[in-house]
Amino acid sequence: MIQALNSMMLTDLAFPTAWQDGAARAAQALLDHDNYLVAAHVRLDGDALSSILAMAHFLEQKHKRFALFAPFGVPGNYDFVPLPYPVYRTLSALPFEPRALIALDCGVPARLGEELSEAMADLSCINIDHHHGQGMGTIASFVEPEAASTTQLLASVLRKAGAEFTPEIASALALGLVTDTGGFRHANASPAVFALAAFLESHGASIHRLRESLEKNWSLARMKLWGKMSERLTLEQEDKLAMCILPLDLLERYGCKSEDTEGFVEHMRELRSVRIACFLREQNLDVCKFSLRSVEDMDVNAIASSLGGGGHRNAAGGTLAMSLERASELLRRTIAQSLASQGA
Repeated sequence: MIQALNSMMLTDLAFPTAWQDGAARAAQALLDHDNYLVAAHVRLDGDALSSILAMAHFLEQKHKRFALFAPFGVPGNYDFVPLPYPVYRTLSALPFEPRALIALDCGVPARLGEELSEAMADLSCINIDHHHGQGMGTIASFVEPEAASTTQLLASVLRKAGAEFTPEIASALALGLVTDTGGFRHANASPAVFALAAFLESHGASIHRLRESLEKNWSLARMKLWGKMSERLTLEQEDKLAMCILPLDLLERYGCKSEDTEGFVEHMRELRSVRIACFLREQNLDVCKFSLRSVEDMDVNAIASSLGGGGHRNAAGGTLAMSLERASELLRRTIAQSLASQGA
């Protein structure tokens, strides 16, 4: 009896009461419609990939017609993830004409990619996301910025929709939970997150194996690139800002892809005095990508939002349509102002 009571308490904690109305609306919308296109933000990370994968498993359970869409495919550093469904890179390749879009881990059309954002006018939309914003769902929007990951929200939606939590669904949801909490090291690793992790473990996920697959997945080229990036790292603003700038030619010199830089900014903020870490990467001649991380109450979402990006209080980023030199100057100036205004 005590064991059953503990299990009930764990389940209640894993699926926060405050989210259940929103989850129920999204769940009903999923059940009421069909012929889905499932997509996330244009360059998949762990949470985005695991969200579309968990959704695909659920839609298959419910005998729904669906197709997965990702213009840049699945990054190589997630090639350990079982993916039993095709991922389409262009809308013209789809095997049917979708009637509705399930947009996951993405709150604005532009982040879905140019082709899909232009096609959204012809699609109804269900939006499930944990970034700041109002959501873009025309059928339903379930947006909770306090959630650690979109998969944390999706777990509640699938439960409300009557999903069977198979090992495949549990493992997919767990991947997003692990990646977006930094392996449960970030401040967003709440009691609800740990309770959900325990729930998913009890349904066939293996957190240990997921973390091992994520961490033991390096090429020698990536290791050498990180060594070079470490050499380029500077401390600025009285050592409160860690800055690393990566030109495109350096990435190419080491034979690496953009995904090989993923996670470096997390290590930058581990430096003792650092309050904000900024990693700036040249994507092409006039386009740069930036990632920001912070500690404690330093708000980098405000910085990213002021530059057209977004994210969360301690993790944010965006794209700047300008040269690497101009982008670095803009970021340094904006971060310096933020440090001063936040009393750092």
